[in-house]
Amino acid sequence: MGALVLYALLLAAGLLPLIAGMLLAGASGYPVSAAVLVLGVAAMVCLMVAALAAREAFAYQVGRWPSWERQPAGGWDRVAHILLGAAGLLGVMLQFGLNTGDLTIPLGGVGALAGYFCFAPPLQWYKRGWFEAAGALCFGLLPVLAGYYLQTGHLISEVFVYGTPLSLAAFNVFLVHGIPEAARKSQPARFSLAERLSPPATGLLFTVVNVLTIACLVFYLFFPAGALPARWALWVLLILAVINQELVKRRAYYDEGRITLLCRLTLALHLAMGLIFTWGLWQRV
Repeated sequence: MGALVLYALLLAAGLLPLIAGMLLAGASGYPVSAAVLVLGVAAMVCLMVAALAAREAFAYQVGRWPSWERQPAGGWDRVAHILLGAAGLLGVMLQFGLNTGDLTIPLGGVGALAGYFCFAPPLQWYKRGWFEAAGALCFGLLPVLAGYYLQTGHLISEVFVYGTPLSLAAFNVFLVHGIPEAARKSQPARFSLAERLSPPATGLLFTVVNVLTIACLVFYLFFPAGALPARWALWVLLILAVINQELVKRRAYYDEGRITLLCRLTLALHLAMGLIFTWGLWQRV
């Protein structure tokens, strides 16, 4: 999978939880502001691309993510700074121009801390073993929470019903993408959790997180807050999660080809989850 396609899928995976949070506000009885939606999505894109640019500048060899290695690192750093500035300006417009609430800019700051500074100094969370947790936050609970808050100015517990399974699924996406490639096993630095743990321990961690993801989906399936327009779609998610678990059960982490398949299937699960949640909430608005 090429870098452009993969990063486009990552952008979609990050934006869908934000849109789901905004639609949750509409499903809760609040009017959905189109201006807030457009500016919120634009700010999210800026933060995500800034994080990707920071990886190119400071950590382009980390994980199984493709890189544009021929670009100068300093150029990517400047791109990231410009995008962070644009995200900050959009945050000011949202908070003070559209009155989205006092937590608007702080929420964007958390996104920058977990995204851009995951790779950029001085924090560089990826060197401290926090990359997977930061990715889980940025691709799950944080955007759902931010999307709902931008539209309403407060929070409800249903944010966790949607944000938690998305965060758990995102954690496993970043976990399996951190499994070292055979050509890089001699690399002395150990950054990802999969590099710090043995393959069986990585499989066990994946299993625990995947079982929790399945439990969240089962809860959502049998105890919905509103009508579910397509229950069959949730069964598709559960089947996909079980397939991923079967791959890990069969020790896919020892085979390069099956690791690649697992990377694609975990990302597919997260994307499908975001799409189904967004579609279901759209039906409730």
